[in-house]
Amino acid sequence: MEKQHIYLESSPLLDYTHPAIQQLIKVKGWDTIKSKKTLIGEVYAFVRDEIAYGYTKSFSLPASQILEKGYGNGLTKSTLLMALLRAVGVPCRFHAMTIRKIIFRGLLPNFNYMLVIKHPYHALLEVLYNDKWLEMEGHIVDRPYLQKLQEKFPNYMGSFYGYGMAVLNFRSPENRWNGSATYVQHKAIEEDRGIFDTPDAFFSHYPDAEAYTQSFRYRAFTRGQLNRSIKAVRA
Repeated sequence: MEKQHIYLESSPLLDYTHPAIQQLIKVKGWDTIKSKKTLIGEVYAFVRDEIAYGYTKSFSLPASQILEKGYGNGLTKSTLLMALLRAVGVPCRFHAMTIRKIIFRGLLPNFNYMLVIKHPYHALLEVLYNDKWLEMEGHIVDRPYLQKLQEKFPNYMGSFYGYGMAVLNFRSPENRWNGSATYVQHKAIEEDRGIFDTPDAFFSHYPDAEAYTQSFRYRAFTRGQLNRSIKAVRA
């Protein structure tokens, strides 16, 4: 496929040559897996479940730092997943968009919810598998958090919007990799902002995505409250 080699390249944010990432690949044995479906599934499950859903001080972070922090949101977890997949030879690209702030409902009290940006940036991956580009978004919310959320609403069925989710089937969202697309927030997606070879190119094209993390309202009213509410659900 045209440009396929580009979708395997490293970058300052996709720093998969970093010793921590190379060590992770060795420890997990990803470099010995022959089946591409199994390999993608192993890497995907690691980012989904072992990198917790949460909000970092910055979004424009190298994959190695996201791995070290151990948590992230759509932008940061997608950067890490992208770096890991490219490191093991799976072509992928960064698809940016905006998302409705309804995903924060339940995580932010009314005052904070009013202050949060109306159209936050969002990202998913497109992974080349069997000569098709498949969307991968289900890695954003980790399964331990989802299980606690389902326990919090034991009788809730159908579509669910809030607490970091935007899905049609709350009890069984499309977040498992089985060779097809995965989703967990996609029902709140608004505007497409394009496909990029790297997250670096996205942040360069949309500098306001990172600038928002330096704003007073994100630092004072949004980030801390989101992480505290997510922690409360886990507890």
